Amino acid sequence: MLAETIVDYSDYLKLDLSSEMKRTQDIIDNMLTRLEELASVLQMIKVKNSDCNSLVTEDIGKHRSEMTVLFKKINTLNLVIAKISSNIDSIEKQVEKAESHFGVSNDNRIKNLLMPFWKRNKEIVDSVPSTTTDQHFKLCSVLEHFEDKTSQQ
Repeated sequence: MLAETIVDYSDYLKLDLSSEMKRTQDIIDNMLTRLEELASVLQMIKVKNSDCNSLVTEDIGKHRSEMTVLFKKINTLNLVIAKISSNIDSIEKQVEKAESHFGVSNDNRIKNLLMPFWKRNKEIVDSVPSTTTDQHFKLCSVLEHFEDKTSQQ
């Protein structure tokens, strides 16, 4: 019985290293293959990225003058918008001044707009005060101003 137990334990402790080494070697080979595939994909991406960078850099160089003109036009448009906004503010102040001078109420604009048709005064105003300003507005085409600004710069 002791001999059988010894044989059983010796069978239990026997290791088959060749099959375990083969399995480990297969796993390592599989991982190396995947690593090589990943390295080749990364290399292709690097080459394509380099090509794209060079093409984009060339395109930027080719279109630089066009972009400069576009930037100048945008700046000019910003100036035109600022001038128009300033003119509108000035005109609104003059309209408000005229409304207060003539007693126009802003509460009900439609009613006030149609009021002269409902009630006609028989009085004729002899002198209507004119609203003269020191500021004269020069009306010009926005496109003319736009083209002048871009050609000067």
